[in-house]
Amino acid sequence: MSLPSIQCPSCGAQLELQYRHSRMVVCSYCGQTSYINAGTINPTGEKILLADYGSVLSVGKRGKLKGKSFQVLGRLRFNYGDGFWDEWLIWFDGEEYTHYWLQEDEGEFVLFSKKPLSDAAPVFEQVKVGASIHCNRLNIFITEKNKARINGGEGELPFQLTPGSQANYIDGIADGKPVSLEYMPSEVEFNLGESLSLSDFRWI
Repeated sequence: MSLPSIQCPSCGAQLELQYRHSRMVVCSYCGQTSYINAGTINPTGEKILLADYGSVLSVGKRGKLKGKSFQVLGRLRFNYGDGFWDEWLIWFDGEEYTHYWLQEDEGEFVLFSKKPLSDAAPVFEQVKVGASIHCNRLNIFITEKNKARINGGEGELPFQLTPGSQANYIDGIADGKPVSLEYMPSEVEFNLGESLSLSDFRWI
């Protein structure tokens, strides 16, 4: 169910919020990024509209993923110098208090769910590609490590950040499943994933 609408502090457009835990919203009309605090909305001064590269996903779009109905709430774009990838914030019907990240990178999709860290995150500078680390009771083989920045966002997001913020990442495989550690401005996020194909999606 939609929450009460609020107005964009820059252009006055109505912003229909869906997610009770949203802490940031980007106006789809003017690109104004605003923080949400205790029901009030405060503009950050940042205005960014992400370029559309023909994704099958978009904010507000509904569909089914392996038979489960879902809705797209927001998007983050990460830039790592040689390219970028998008992470779409989604929820599944009946799980409105749990969000997932659907990573899209050059036509490949991985559904990630955030897991609490049971021990300290590895020091980013000490992790080496091709080696293994032990984290969250998993033995993780490291396949990629890079420094990235957040280009900007779209729609609703569950945390507050500033476009251009550093967001380094480490990717790996554990028990045959993708694993990602993202060194966000406020915390290190541990995400366990499932690889998907376009045939897993149905659009409503």
